[in-house]
Amino acid sequence: MNESPFKRKTVMRAVGRMHHAWINHLKDAALGEGIPDSYRQVIMFLHHHPGSGQRSIADHIGVTTSAVNQVVKNMHGEAFLRKEEDPTDKRGFKLYLTQKGEDTAKQLCKKLEESDDAITAFIGEEKEKELIEFMEQLADYIRKEL
Repeated sequence: MNESPFKRKTVMRAVGRMHHAWINHLKDAALGEGIPDSYRQVIMFLHHHPGSGQRSIADHIGVTTSAVNQVVKNMHGEAFLRKEEDPTDKRGFKLYLTQKGEDTAKQLCKKLEESDDAITAFIGEEKEKELIEFMEQLADYIRKEL
């Protein structure tokens, strides 16, 4: 009898499960620092893209701008970020992390680095290089061929 196509083990299903586990790990790491996941996503985006607007954040994390607006409002009230009027759009704001926000981003980056190091130690540097190369090839294949 044929196995259900949804029970078949595939590379992409394994990648999906791994991605889900990683996202949950990131959420837990942030919560361990007292940071809600919605804050984590905004903090990390602004850490790498200072001066971004709410639409850019929303597009990156895959939520509505109204959802980001509420998070930004809360984060601003808790001094994680500051707003500057956007000179090109008087209705919009450019967002920047405050010192508190930057300190939090550095804590989260440190946790991420520790997690990456633990994974490298678990699988070994050579296997990690092979996996990275394979995943990059697979991503190229998906983009170009599928």
